[in-house]
Amino acid sequence: MEKPKIIVFDLFETLVHDIKFSFSDGIKYVYQNVLTKGTNKEDFLNHVNGYWKTIYDARANDNSEVAFKDELLDLKHKYGFQTNASLFDIQCICVDKMNQIQLFKDTIPPLTFLQKSGIPFYLLSNAIFKKDVMTRYLSRFGLAPYFKETFFSAGYSIRKPHPALFQTVYHSILTTSPEVTKNQILFVGDNYTADVLASNAFGFTPVYLNRLHLPDTNTNHFLEISSLSELTRLIP
Repeated sequence: MEKPKIIVFDLFETLVHDIKFSFSDGIKYVYQNVLTKGTNKEDFLNHVNGYWKTIYDARANDNSEVAFKDELLDLKHKYGFQTNASLFDIQCICVDKMNQIQLFKDTIPPLTFLQKSGIPFYLLSNAIFKKDVMTRYLSRFGLAPYFKETFFSAGYSIRKPHPALFQTVYHSILTTSPEVTKNQILFVGDNYTADVLASNAFGFTPVYLNRLHLPDTNTNHFLEISSLSELTRLIP
């Protein structure tokens, strides 16, 4: 294949393994350590499991996104906070409480190799936390220096596979590389619908990362790899 001008990567299950996600652990922390002491637990849980769960569940139908920061602001207005910690610091604790993540062993070597070839990298990921929190969280994995720009769905109120999210990334690419056409941009991701089909529909060139060797998934016969290390052989 022709050498791409840009590579856009997905995050979860592409660069990092999301071993466990527990939204309830983050909510438990908020109730015990953030909300005003004496907050009625039943009322709090009813509000979270009713009002906010409805909003979160809607994402599957309309590809909308919810920022956890907005939920915290709502809870602060409704129940008050006992802490003087900033919203940013509270979110940083919550993202750590909710996620147990591990860097894939095949992530850093190919990124380092390909970066030396002069290909700029971008990151596009669905996440309920915005860029400031995610950047802080991911800094522990040493990923930040590899990316020219990162995009997280919470900052745009939409999530993949919504085409407007891909357009946001492409617009950013064009500000510094106006000559790059959509098909010269590789999008590498593990989710066949949200990453592969959606990026292809937008005009990017998808690369399906099939780590689990799922059979009969790539029915469109897009470029497929089972490890990020294969990118170094795929790209001349």
